[in-house]
Amino acid sequence: MLGKPREGAWFQVYAAILVIAVGLAFWLPGFQRTDGAFPVPLDDVYIHYGFARSAALGHPFAWLPENGYSSGGTSLTYPLVLAPAWALGLRGAQLSYFAAALACVCLWDLCRSVRKLLEGAPRLAAWITAPLLLAVPLVDWSLYSGMETALFAGILGRLLVAAQRATTASVTERSSAQLRFGLWGALLVATRPESAALVGPLGVAVVYGARSLGTFASLLRALAPMGLFLAAQATANLVFTGEISQAGAVRKLVGTNPYLTPIEAAVEVIKNLAVLQAQAFDVALGGPSFSIVVPLLALVAVFSRRMRLLAAPLVAGAIGMLVLVSLNTTARYQNLRYAVPSLLFLLVAAALGAGELLRRGRFVRALGIALALVATLAPARLFPRQIDHFARASGNIEHQQAEVARRLAALSPRPRRVLVGDAGAIPYLSGLSALDGLGLGGYHDLPFARASVHGIPAIIELIERMPASERPDVMAIYPGWFPELAQSFGKQMFSVRIEDNVICAAPEKVVYAADWSSLAPAGEARAGAVFEVDVADLVDERAHGYTFPRPQAGWVIGATLRDEAGRPRFDAGRILPQGQSESFVVTPHVERAPATLVLRTDGGGPVTLVIEHVMHGEPVGGGTQTVEIPARDEGAWFEARVPLRSIGGRDRVSVTAKQNAWRSFHAWLVRP
Repeated sequence: MLGKPREGAWFQVYAAILVIAVGLAFWLPGFQRTDGAFPVPLDDVYIHYGFARSAALGHPFAWLPENGYSSGGTSLTYPLVLAPAWALGLRGAQLSYFAAALACVCLWDLCRSVRKLLEGAPRLAAWITAPLLLAVPLVDWSLYSGMETALFAGILGRLLVAAQRATTASVTERSSAQLRFGLWGALLVATRPESAALVGPLGVAVVYGARSLGTFASLLRALAPMGLFLAAQATANLVFTGEISQAGAVRKLVGTNPYLTPIEAAVEVIKNLAVLQAQAFDVALGGPSFSIVVPLLALVAVFSRRMRLLAAPLVAGAIGMLVLVSLNTTARYQNLRYAVPSLLFLLVAAALGAGELLRRGRFVRALGIALALVATLAPARLFPRQIDHFARASGNIEHQQAEVARRLAALSPRPRRVLVGDAGAIPYLSGLSALDGLGLGGYHDLPFARASVHGIPAIIELIERMPASERPDVMAIYPGWFPELAQSFGKQMFSVRIEDNVICAAPEKVVYAADWSSLAPAGEARAGAVFEVDVADLVDERAHGYTFPRPQAGWVIGATLRDEAGRPRFDAGRILPQGQSESFVVTPHVERAPATLVLRTDGGGPVTLVIEHVMHGEPVGGGTQTVEIPARDEGAWFEARVPLRSIGGRDRVSVTAKQNAWRSFHAWLVRP
């Protein structure tokens, strides 16, 4: 049996050798590609390192201390685990050595946890299922990448052991066992939020397995810790960022894109599911002929009375988590890493199924051994491909992102702040302050993540809100990602190009000196203006109840044109197709009196607008006014003026494009 101390010690040595050997199989070729730097195949690893550094400096949950709280960390626990190593001296790229050691310890602990779950099965069960857990090269790529996946795997094992304990403990100990399960569940969700898809059904299974206790109290012990954590996280997000959701969800989920129709969003999700099913399951598990073996072993565990309470939630969690990650627009990129937790759930369930078969008679035991060997060996043919991809990706990150960081750090004078786009290595390795244009790093309560979904000009509107002394003075960006920034606000300093790109967004990263002189100075006010709404500035739009037609309308645009004084001035706006409307609400403090509505647009052909002014739900001044705007100079801002007989706080003004599209940039109410 599995419980003998001597056999257990030998198994732990065996598991440690197995875990380290697989890691070295990925890391050693990576070292060759990185010229000796520890191989890191994803730039996102350095984002975790940035959060860890901030935590070590006394600023937990901040990407950079000076930027304040950030909801952009996909894992709250992983940076906190890394932080002590940074504090003890493993700074910069050396933190990767600790992350690698941590990964090995966590995976070793997963093997030990599965062995505990198989207690009572023949000794062979643990010895053949340990390799099964590490048999899928696609999974190993992520486990040894430096991301939070290995920590997630270790916590998963502890959670399952706690679940089993909660269903088998004596009546006097069962309540505390349920609470321990609940705490491990909350920790797993804090490591990867999508794992709520597992913790929920597993918590219900734990409650079902403890039928002698009160159902409601058991549910509280098993699931309340996860619920309290999610509520606390949502509250912190709302207080510090103005958004309940995490920045990653705002930036990446299909449902947050204001321009997608429901059909387009559904198509995107279906495409993600199709790619994940084909590449992360059919191919990664050994190809069409063998990929059924792992799910088959998982189903054996589901139909086993002994393992059902663990295996059924694992399978349900794998499906649920896969559905959740399919809502992520990046799910089918970055070597399918978002599918790895679902694969881990299935592999653990398959290990439980193999253990169940080994408990049976000779023929069934032989079948279990054969199926476990097939599930382990069938994916092995993909090891060379995944190891090569790991090494090449690590070389890409080292020779592009890390090289840019080194060159920025060597600049004199030292840059004040660098603008990046979801880049971790550049700020972390250079030691420079940074602004993440895509919003995952966060900057106080400015909604950069949401602005990045609306469009790059909306990002520039938020940069305009920053104090001039805190705006980035250099930009390290992909010009294809940020064309408006590169063309209108940057002067190229240098670029770093790599060959054989397999993981970076583009082969060339370009560094620009930033010039924000065309942005409006802080505190600038229009003469006579009693109200202003800056279209495409998401902060201003939210404050003034601004609405635009969606989906497939209201696209954000930007332009730098001459103002009335002949100065170049940037402004962002939205396009309203013919027949569509925008509206805004006048702030309550504006006194009721006559005023002139001033609408800014750029150059272009003639357009006809219909202006509707509503007070307390009733039309004012005859209901509507029609405004004819002539063809305009392409190089200068144009302002249309519409007199309103009486307007005041809480009135709503609607602007409709009656003929041709309306390009709306700014609106003021002006009085003499």
